[in-house]
Amino acid sequence: MNTIKTVQLDFGFECEPIQAKEKILKPNKKRDNDFVFNFMDCLTSPIILYKSAWQDIIPKDILKNIKLSRLLCSIQQEEMASLTEALAYMMPRTYEAPMPTE
Repeated sequence: MNTIKTVQLDFGFECEPIQAKEKILKPNKKRDNDFVFNFMDCLTSPIILYKSAWQDIIPKDILKNIKLSRLLCSIQQEEMASLTEALAYMMPRTYEAPMPTE
C-alpha cells in the first residue's frame, strides 16, 4: 500500500501545525477493473485539434507521440490531458491569432 507523508512549510504565518499522520491509500478496485477499457481508450480515442487553417502545420511526430503520452499519463493515474495533447491543440490556436495574457 502507498503511504503519504505530509510536510508543513513555515511561511511565517501564525497558525497551528498540522499533525503528521500517515494516510493509507486504499486500492481502487474500479481502476483495476477498468484497465483494459482505459488502455483501449488511450489507443483509439480521437485526437482533438483546434479547427483552423493552421492545423496541418502540426509536426507528424507530435501527433504520433500523443498515444504514448496518453499511456504514460494513464500509468501515472492522471485524469487530465497530457502535455503533448495540449501542445497539439494549442499550436494551431496560437498561429491563428495572438493569445491574450490572461
